[in-house]
Amino acid sequence: MASRKEEVLAFLDELNQKTTAVDVASKLNMDRANASRYLNDLFKENKIKKLPGKPVYYETLKNALAEAKREKGDATAFDRLIGSDQSLKISIQQAKAAILYPPNGLHTLILGKTGTGKSLFAECMYEFARESTVIPQDAPFISFNCADYAQNPQLLFGHIFGVVKGAYTGAEETRDGLLAQADGGILFLDEIHRLPPEGQEMLFTFIDKGEFRPLGESSKVHRAQVEIIGATTESPDNFLLETFTRRIPMTITLPQLAERSMEERYQLVEFFLKQEARRLNQSIRVHRQALIAFLLYHASANVGQLQRDLKLACAKAFLHYKTKAANYILIEQDDLPIHVQKGLLHMKDEPEKLNRLIDVNKTIFKFADASEPGPDLVVEVDDVYQAIQDRAEELLKEGKDGSELEAELYVDVDQYFHDYMEQLPTQQTAKEIIDPAIWELTEAVYHVAEKRLERSYNDKMRFAFALHLQSTIERIREQKHIVHPDLNNVRKKYPKEFQAAIELSAMIEQALQIEIPFDEIGFLTMFLTAEVVDSMFVSSEAQVEVLVLMHGRSTATSMVETVQELLSIETGTAIDMPLTMDVKTMYEKVKNRVLKLDPQKGLLILSDMGSLASFGNMLVEELGIRTKTVTMTSTPVVLEAIRKASLGRGLEDIYQSCQQLFENKYKAHALRAKPVKNAVVLTCFTGEGVAEQLRKRIAPIIDESKVEIIILQFLHKDAFRERIDQLKEEFHILAIMGSVEFEYQDIPFFSALEVFSDDGLDIAKRIISDEVPYEKLIASLSGNLKAVDSVEDLVYFLRKLISELQIQLNLILEPGVDIGMILHMAFLIERMRLGAVDREFPDLNEFAKKHLVEMQVTQQMMENVEREYQITVPQSEIAYLTQMMLANRVEA
Repeated sequence: MASRKEEVLAFLDELNQKTTAVDVASKLNMDRANASRYLNDLFKENKIKKLPGKPVYYETLKNALAEAKREKGDATAFDRLIGSDQSLKISIQQAKAAILYPPNGLHTLILGKTGTGKSLFAECMYEFARESTVIPQDAPFISFNCADYAQNPQLLFGHIFGVVKGAYTGAEETRDGLLAQADGGILFLDEIHRLPPEGQEMLFTFIDKGEFRPLGESSKVHRAQVEIIGATTESPDNFLLETFTRRIPMTITLPQLAERSMEERYQLVEFFLKQEARRLNQSIRVHRQALIAFLLYHASANVGQLQRDLKLACAKAFLHYKTKAANYILIEQDDLPIHVQKGLLHMKDEPEKLNRLIDVNKTIFKFADASEPGPDLVVEVDDVYQAIQDRAEELLKEGKDGSELEAELYVDVDQYFHDYMEQLPTQQTAKEIIDPAIWELTEAVYHVAEKRLERSYNDKMRFAFALHLQSTIERIREQKHIVHPDLNNVRKKYPKEFQAAIELSAMIEQALQIEIPFDEIGFLTMFLTAEVVDSMFVSSEAQVEVLVLMHGRSTATSMVETVQELLSIETGTAIDMPLTMDVKTMYEKVKNRVLKLDPQKGLLILSDMGSLASFGNMLVEELGIRTKTVTMTSTPVVLEAIRKASLGRGLEDIYQSCQQLFENKYKAHALRAKPVKNAVVLTCFTGEGVAEQLRKRIAPIIDESKVEIIILQFLHKDAFRERIDQLKEEFHILAIMGSVEFEYQDIPFFSALEVFSDDGLDIAKRIISDEVPYEKLIASLSGNLKAVDSVEDLVYFLRKLISELQIQLNLILEPGVDIGMILHMAFLIERMRLGAVDREFPDLNEFAKKHLVEMQVTQQMMENVEREYQITVPQSEIAYLTQMMLANRVEA
């Protein structure tokens, strides 16, 4: 029986014309999001064509090729590459020679740094081969990244050469490998340097004879005609066998962006902007300063980063255009990431070239869609503009004004792009749940409240109030009883807000012709309190003071300065205690410094040992200042404390986080335990209104057999925090979502506004979903690890450890990377237990110096591994693990 994805492909073949995801969903009776996902998967597999524009159209490759042939005339795929007659000229000549060389072309190795376009160049070679009729029009182009399975050679070899059922534990069926799938076409092996020596030997045997054997095949020899194109960011001399490189006669090196001329960079900027203009169906204007910055900044990830940074700037400009009712899309300097803006510091370096490319008399430059089609091989990403456009049109029809549009459409665009650069399908927002009349009434209520109470309320608060108000109205009209469990205390604690709530309830009653119960006034009061306002803003004036006390002449100072440099902030105070100083003198010095600091939100002391640890209690007694003390402090603990203090977190929250970080060194038992059940906590003042709306919103993205949804009423922060602590004993809390912001320890918080936006919901989905096939991973590893007693225990141990590492390094790994990390660490433990020789890490001292804090955190966490499996992990492996974590994080 054909899969749903195969049904979609069959439908396109039969239709034989371009169509949209909506049409596919309608014709095949499936959800639009699923149809979009299947279409994007088929596009990634190079089985269909994806056309830019609004809406996005898809068509079969046969139809697309016929259309392309009519349009391009004598041009080749290479001619459409920017720099084809300049920096890429020699590379293209080499590529053409490799493709045309009789009888079947030359196997090729493409060298180049990240983002130089190696994958795109390989696709151009494939297109050129079809254009030149060297291979048939329907010849396959198979792309595979060797790094995906580099830590499990059997899986890697199985993917490339195929596997026979029973070849190894977990090989449950016979399946063709990539060589068989690419027969008659081209196999592109990205990051080919990650292919182990045994795999290289197997591959050069195929290159020599055109023969290969799937894993587990002992008798039958398989044949295929495949041209191999490999790509690597590394020097082949360091990672590839000489016997293998001798069989790859053509080596092509692609230049870095910094090595290409400014004229080419301008052409790249122009092309990417026109590409965005085509997608938006309108021109894009760029301020002179912004354009210069894009031409001069250092793009460490080359052309790929240039494209991402331009797209990010376009999205921000488009958001301003839709929410500010501007007349056109304009990219200004403020729309650029700070690393792009730094390009302006180099304006004096090449003034003549800049003046030649950019008219000195113009301030604004216009980029419109080019009349001719752009390169067919530019990789598309799902469209943030369409989501903003659709949402804006809905809200405009409902009569929303500019401020309401800004509140509704606000998205964290930076996070959006890093999350969606991997072609993840966009999930459309559900039917709008807030009635326009409620929005209008909410604005009127807060207009009065701000004057009455002399304080400001932001968009998040208004959104939460609107959700609550709509739920309240529904309960009143359905004659459901409303009871506030703590009404008297609310009246006593917030008399001004309670009186204002009475007045505002009269406004609501008059506007909606309903009667507000007295208990509901207690809930309205809570939306007006200063505590709620404080939870929405971070005050730079009142922060917890972090005081680091250490023995030695410069230990504390060095530690705090390192952290301040890493975070680019000035928070944190250091006091050193030379060994010649007596304790009394040190205490008086500390007390005087604390008096000058005047820590209104509390004082956190981080000390190393001895008498310094007692200073906290003495300061509490003498000065009456709320104080917490953490002993045996390390740099990661100081980093965590200063980071959270700078964010305005409370004393108890920071203290608990530091304690947790310190205790990670002794967590082997906790890491060994299998995971408890996961939970997501939903909260609002009533425990019914907004929380129930949130439940409806997230229910479709949660597997409730694995993740429990818990609804809690939020009345007081301390009581709520205590309830969360109780739940943590039974559950692993993945996230808290609610109408009042509540940041606690390392549990992610999502406001109602974020949950009801597409990007916020998709980020939440990634955090709370458990889609990794751990059981299959355990089955796959069981036959390959001999030096550990239980593979299952090892996998759960490493899964928890990697989760803890993400928390302590303050990062989120890209999807699927955690599986690769588990594989890497499992085989690392296996090698160490079998006494394998250490491998070197290039420039270890330089890397360790640059990433001092991250190395220390990884070292501490790996001590758990050393204790559990009686091994000693060398510094080179600590460096490799740290590098993997940093290189695969989702950029903020």
